[in-house]
Formats: sequence, structure tokens, C-alpha cells
Amino acid sequence: MNRLSLWTLTFSCALIIVCSGCRSITPSVSYYILNSLADTSTSPVDTDGNLTKTVGINPIELPGYLNRAQMVKRTGPNQLAVASQHRWADYPDRMIQRVLGDNLQMLMADARVYSAPWPAGLKPDVTVDVTFLELIGTTDKKMLLNAVWTITGNGDPSPTHRTTLSETVAGAGFDDLAAAYSRVLEALCREVADTLTDFPVH
Repeated sequence: MNRLSLWTLTFSCALIIVCSGCRSITPSVSYYILNSLADTSTSPVDTDGNLTKTVGINPIELPGYLNRAQMVKRTGPNQLAVASQHRWADYPDRMIQRVLGDNLQMLMADARVYSAPWPAGLKPDVTVDVTFLELIGTTDKKMLLNAVWTITGNGDPSPTHRTTLSETVAGAGFDDLAAAYSRVLEALCREVADTLTDFPVH
């Protein structure tokens, strides 16, 4: 074996060792989901009885800096921290829409709730639109929700509602943060459900 071949072999082996080492120290990524009342309940809601209305949940709106795979925390009045190793399993707007629909279905046994896009030919009696101005955890273990929402039925929207909530995050982990998201969304859904129950359908 000549000197050039020996050098090439040595360099190749060294490169393989370095690359293997790089792979071994790459941090793993953890993925998180949101839970609804349906995910934690052992008693499925029965909607086969006297249904009074059908409810449609339109796609929700989130600030762009929140609707991303990486989980985000507020670290100060004008500063955010993006966790590259802690990510949502789906885009937050889609998970939140599903959770809103599932929660409202659990809270309203006399309604049938659909998330857009709903089945062809279906025209819900009422639709719900939710825009989140803020939905974020903070480094001092708070989950903040600020949302405006409307209910539209009979062609006319209800007055715009605004919900502001603060939920304590149980711990410092990102799993605790995901659980706090789920709890604060449940609290919002209870307000929406109360209004939907009283909303007239003609």
C-alpha cells in the first residue's frame, strides 16, 4: 500500500469516527399533543337523543409566532424562547380546533359538533369562530389565554366575546406546559358552551 492510499484510508476512518460521534450526541426531540375532555373521559357522550342544534367549528386563528412546530415560551415583555427539541406533534391551530370540537361535544350532549371542513351537504345551525390574541406559557409558570370569539346562526353573528384566562403550570417541564394548554382550552370551551346553549336556533 503506497503512502497516498494509507493516508486516504486513515482519513476515511477518522471521518467515520467523527461522524458517528456527531450522531451520538445529537439531542433527541420530544413531541407533545393536546388533550380534550374526550381523551380523559371513560364515558362517551351520547348524541343520539333529542338533538337541538348542529355546531360547526371554523379553523381557528393563532399569531404566526405560535403556530409553529417548536414550542414557545414568553421569557419577558418583548422576548420569546423557541424550544427546538420540544415540538408539537401537529400544527397548533389544527390541534386546537380538534380540542375545541371535542370539548364542546362533551359539554353539549344535545348538540352534534363538527370541525371544518364538515361533511358535504351539511349546513350547521351555528358556527363558532375563535381568534387567539395570545395563547402562551411563561417562564414564571403561567399559561396565558386571550381570545375573541363569535357565534353565528341564522345569518347573524352574536356580539363578539372576549375571554382572558391565566392558568398555573404545574411544573417546569414541557409536558406540564402542554397539560396547561389543555386545561386553559377546557376553561374557554366551558364559556363557549354556556353561550351556545342559550343561542336561539330557528
